[in-house]
Amino acid sequence: MLGFLSFAVPLVVTALRVSPAPEWRNDVAIVERLGFVPIGGEGVPSAVLAQLAALLPIGGRVLRAGLASAIGAGISGRAIYGIALALLGRTGTTPRLTPTLALAAALTAVLSPTFQREATAPGGATLAAALALLPLLARASRVRGGARGAFGLGVLLGLAFAESRFAASVSVLGLFVHALVRREFPGQRNFLLGAAGFATVVLFAAVPFVVRPFADHAWVTLGLDLSPRSSFSTDVVLSSGSPVLAFARELGPVALGLGILGIAFGLLRRDLRARTASLAAIVLASAFVVSRGRSILAENPVAPLTLVGVSALAILAVSGVQTASLALVAARVPLARPASVLLVVFHFTLVFAAAEGSSGIVTETTGLGADVWTDEALGELPAGAVVVVRSPTLAFRLWSARVTRGERPDVLVIPLSLVSRGDVARRLVAEEPGVLPLLRDVAMTGRISEFSLTTLADARPLFVELDPTWDRRLLDHLRPTPLWLGVTPHTLGRSDRGIALADDSGRRAFRRVLSVARGVPGGDAGTLAVLSQRAREQVVVLAALGDKANARRVLSDIARLDPESEFAKTVAAHLDAPAGFDPRSLLE
Repeated sequence: MLGFLSFAVPLVVTALRVSPAPEWRNDVAIVERLGFVPIGGEGVPSAVLAQLAALLPIGGRVLRAGLASAIGAGISGRAIYGIALALLGRTGTTPRLTPTLALAAALTAVLSPTFQREATAPGGATLAAALALLPLLARASRVRGGARGAFGLGVLLGLAFAESRFAASVSVLGLFVHALVRREFPGQRNFLLGAAGFATVVLFAAVPFVVRPFADHAWVTLGLDLSPRSSFSTDVVLSSGSPVLAFARELGPVALGLGILGIAFGLLRRDLRARTASLAAIVLASAFVVSRGRSILAENPVAPLTLVGVSALAILAVSGVQTASLALVAARVPLARPASVLLVVFHFTLVFAAAEGSSGIVTETTGLGADVWTDEALGELPAGAVVVVRSPTLAFRLWSARVTRGERPDVLVIPLSLVSRGDVARRLVAEEPGVLPLLRDVAMTGRISEFSLTTLADARPLFVELDPTWDRRLLDHLRPTPLWLGVTPHTLGRSDRGIALADDSGRRAFRRVLSVARGVPGGDAGTLAVLSQRAREQVVVLAALGDKANARRVLSDIARLDPESEFAKTVAAHLDAPAGFDPRSLLE
């Protein structure tokens, strides 16, 4: 019964919290999970689940794609329960306490804010964590030995690899440390069977790339080397997601201390040493890898490691609780038994603390900043417009809006960083022949010339994302608006740019997006970052052209976004400075 609850409770709670609105960092995942773009050769299991969930008659595509994450949370809970149950069964004979503490470990980990932040949004982090935990569960449950066990373990590792290479690596690390401590490595026969199971899954996961050329949207082949690890020009890197810090911050230092106690006690006991060492190795590895930081505009590729690390700490914490509880009872000191009971009850309160702490994730993930920005930005574009972007962030945001809600199919998006991949360039030329000179320039020199830009602007309404390397001749053709930089075939004067910036509808659109982005608790960092980048580009263009009055007008927008902006202070200090300051250097 408790094993079923370890799966059902996280599944139901997470499914009720899944966000129906998109987020910037999930755009790549949404486009990939819905099968439109094969990226990085990963995410196959979550893509299958997301497309199966798309058959359900509930909500929109974003909500249904997010249900795959909820399923991953449920499987993770059941895997954590099984691993904890096997570990606690060796710690001491407590038939009533052992399954209850194992359930506490599962719920504490999966209902924590760190886990729920990934589980309530489309993506494969929770499923990757579950697939990384399942081989450890198979090992802990003694599902090993024999042909079926070895082949099945290889299949589980293959599924983890097909979802996330990081998840598969940490799972292999745990199995290797366990075998190293016990000095029990698989024989040649079992190793070959495991390799066969692994290869079977990996080859099956490669089938979409074989049959893709026959699909209607086969031209969108961006290449296997593109992944969420790509750098985005508008991106902001936040602090690291170390599982140790996350566990201590969300559940308190006492819970972390119990986890450390569980590690210390487990390493001292011979019968617990292998399992404890494997969990401790996972915690250390995940803490080391995720120390590089995480992004607010892209799916975090190492998020599965954080989730597996938090899960391992939750298991070690209940081991510490059981160890301390049994030690108190054996000490035969006054009030030892009540103290032991209170310690167990205290740890159960962490389940409710984790659930309450993650309740705010619902408001964070249902913020409409990305949706409102998309509506206003696309609404500003005239019919048949062309948008040339440098940042894959903006490209995937517009593509995600198109594939999930069918928005603006008339707008042609040209992602400069992706045109050399697959058949994208040929298809763009087929849709708009006027883009050929621009693509030729990018292929030959890596830069856009004035001729190619104005030729395309002659053919269709053109909007661009600023490249800091553009010279003044290109800047003379730019028409700043609150959300875009338009391009005109002819050069513009200061009065033309002033009229464009003073457009009331554009100003209102900017204020609406800013109001929604600030309305989310803690602020919608992704939308604010994109708004800030657009404003910075406009300031740079105006300052480079010597249009100081309009530049100061846009600086007021940056002040609304960030009153302490160092960029705004630097530009304001140099607007009246002698010649020699190049504001474009601030964007490089």
